[in-house]
Order: sequence, then structure tokens, then C-alpha cells
Amino acid sequence: MKTNQDLIKNVLLQLGNSTEAQYYLDHYKDSHQVKFAVVKIGGNVIAEELSELVDSLSLLTHLGLIPIVLHGAGPQIDTEIKKQQLSIKKIEGLRVTDSKIINIIEPVINKVHVQLLEALTKVGINAKSLFNEVFSCDYLDKDKYGFVGEVNQVHLHGINKAIANKQVPVISCLGRDSDGQVMNINADIAMRKLVWNTKPAKVLFVTPTGGLLNENSEIISAIQLNNQYHNLMQQSWLHSGMKLKIQQIYQLLKPMPRKLSVSITSAQQLGKELFTHKGQGTFVSMGENINHHKVIGSSIKLKLISLLQSTFGKKLKGDFFDELDLLSIFISESGQAVAIVTKGQDGKPYMNKFAVTTLAQGQGLGKAIWEKMLNYYPEIYWRSRVNNKINTWYYKQADCSYKQNNWVVFSYGLPLSDAMSCMQAGAGYADSWQVAS
Repeated sequence: MKTNQDLIKNVLLQLGNSTEAQYYLDHYKDSHQVKFAVVKIGGNVIAEELSELVDSLSLLTHLGLIPIVLHGAGPQIDTEIKKQQLSIKKIEGLRVTDSKIINIIEPVINKVHVQLLEALTKVGINAKSLFNEVFSCDYLDKDKYGFVGEVNQVHLHGINKAIANKQVPVISCLGRDSDGQVMNINADIAMRKLVWNTKPAKVLFVTPTGGLLNENSEIISAIQLNNQYHNLMQQSWLHSGMKLKIQQIYQLLKPMPRKLSVSITSAQQLGKELFTHKGQGTFVSMGENINHHKVIGSSIKLKLISLLQSTFGKKLKGDFFDELDLLSIFISESGQAVAIVTKGQDGKPYMNKFAVTTLAQGQGLGKAIWEKMLNYYPEIYWRSRVNNKINTWYYKQADCSYKQNNWVVFSYGLPLSDAMSCMQAGAGYADSWQVAS
């Protein structure tokens, strides 16, 4: 068994930046009115990454944080059904569960449940089994799905008692109806009901992919559902289980307070997703509204000065706003992200400033503003210093770039001749910042 010193060392290795880690640790510990987190673990993670999973969960408990753990057993159930030469049938992502299947499901889930409990105990986690003790159900649609439950009540007594005793509640995706009949519950539906009733500070889905994947099989770092949901639903690359996951998360978050978020991450990177600004998975939130302004009022001006100067670590020239030939300002509700668009070469839109605070970088605010800006200005150019860390991302957004002296100038959507003219002009624009004395 690992010593406390080994665990603390592991914490520091995983989290890297102690200041960021402390910020989130304080945030979670200050959430006195709510549980810390609900963590949903798929059966495939238990089958293939159990050691990494329990190590990550042990970090949380040694930091004094008690997660509520809900697990599934989908792959294990499939294996046993095939072994018994029965057919696997699903309708709209839900497993059709007849009397033969329900008699297979309960012992399989119990076996996975015990396996998880034993692994948690082995690394020193005080876990509390709540096997089929949390959900009361009605039939979702007996004729269509069989013994599949629609949760009508979540029993919190066992969860609250476990947390009070500093035990990690471990919950299975099973329930009972009023007659005691065992019901199979879809794990994501169970998760939604559990979150709505426990009101945690954080929601996590632990998956083998470590996040939601885009068309290039790359992890999407953040999704703001208010701004991106309908567009995502129209993407051809988003389908099957991944599309269903986004829909279910949308349903989960929609009635909850705006501050609640969902993280989809891997067993190994659970700590980084919880305790760093940029995370190590997909951060999903309902997000903020992006406000669009055509003029700079005095209150907006103060917000812009504060945001720009704190983000860039420099002081703007005194006449910066007086010199702007403004087209648009796109700013988040919280004032943590902004894009300023002005008239550039031949009247073409020029993104004069783009700023996102460190905290907001992991929340998808910059991406949300970027997409709204492109809806208004599908032809645009901008520049960045050659050593700017964001340039890797800028190259992905641009379809053309040009390097001159200390600047890289990018363009998107412009015909090549216009792009070259704009980019060459952009490389020669005066600096916006005061020279340090």
C-alpha cells in the first residue's frame, strides 16, 4: 500500500502548478452546501484501467475530498449475454431487458461492484457499498424495454451517512420498483437523477477516451452548450454514443445552476482535470452569453482595460481606444474573455485584440467568442507575436499566415490576394502597448 508521502508526491506530480491546485482545492472545500463531486465510471474503465482509477480516487480522499461514485458494467454484461448465447438488443441507446437478461444483469453488476470496492480498499480508501440501495423506479416502458427503470426517487440517507463518516459511497446502476422487482437503469439516466438530487460542486465522467473527440479524433478541450450545442448536433462526425453523451449532459446541466460543470476525462488524468485551469479532458458547461457591442460605453471600457492589461501583463497606450475604428466587441458575461474587431486594410475586419483570462481558458469561453465572431465576420485577419503561446491554436484556426519580424499575421476566409494585402499591412501596424520604462 502506498504511504501518505507517496500519495502527496503523486498529487504534486499530477497537478504541477500548486497555485492552481490550491485554488480548486479551496473552491471544492468551500462548497459547504453541496457534495464535492459525483463521478460516473464506465464498466470498460473498471475492466481495463482499474489501477489508474483507484490511484486517482485515492488522491482525492487524501486531500479530504469524498466523491460519490456511480459505476456501470456495460461491457461485462455484453460479454455474459453473448456467453449465454442470447442476443443484445438496444433501442435508442437503452438495453432491452427481458426476464432472462435481468437475471444476468444483477449478478454481473454485483461482481463488478465488488471488484471496484476491493480495489478501492486495497489503496486505503474507506468505501461504502450502496448496491441497489439508492434508486426507486417505475417501468420506463415495460412493453418496449422490459425491466428498465425510470427513476422516481433517489434515497440520499445512505449517501449522506457515508460522507459524514468519510466513506466513499459506491453506487450501482440498479433500482427496484414498489414491489421489490429489480430494474436495470441506464447509467447516464441514473447519473442525471443522482446529480439533480445531490447537487455536487463537480460532475465527472471517466472514460477510456479521456474526453469527447472531434472529427480528427482529438480531444475537444471545452464545450459551452449555450453557444455550441445546436451547431454540434448538426456535425456529421458527432454520432452514436458521443452524440448521445452530449445530449445527456445537456439535459443534466440545463436545470442546474450555471456554475456546475461536467468534465469527461481519463482515469489517469482525473487530478489534472479537477485541479488545473486547462484540465486534461473535455470541460462541458452551459456557459455564458456572449454580448455583442458596436460602441464602447464607459463601463465596458473599464472592463476592457482591466481584462486586456491583466491578460497581457502590459499597459495600454493612453489613446488606444480613441484610435480604434471599431466594428464590434464580443465579450463574455463575466468579462473574462473578449475579441475586439476593427476596420483594417481596405475595410476588411481585423481582430485587434483577443484576450481570455487563465481561469477561463479551460472553460471554452475563448472558443465560444471565436465562433460568434466568425458568424459576424467570416473573412478576418489578425496578428500575434512570434513567441505567443497561443500561436499553435491560431495556426489551426487560420487558412493563411505570414511572418515578418516579430509578428505572425493570420487570415481566415479571405481570398488569397486580399489575405496577402491585409497580412502585409498588419505586420506593420503600430504597437498598442506602452514601452516599459
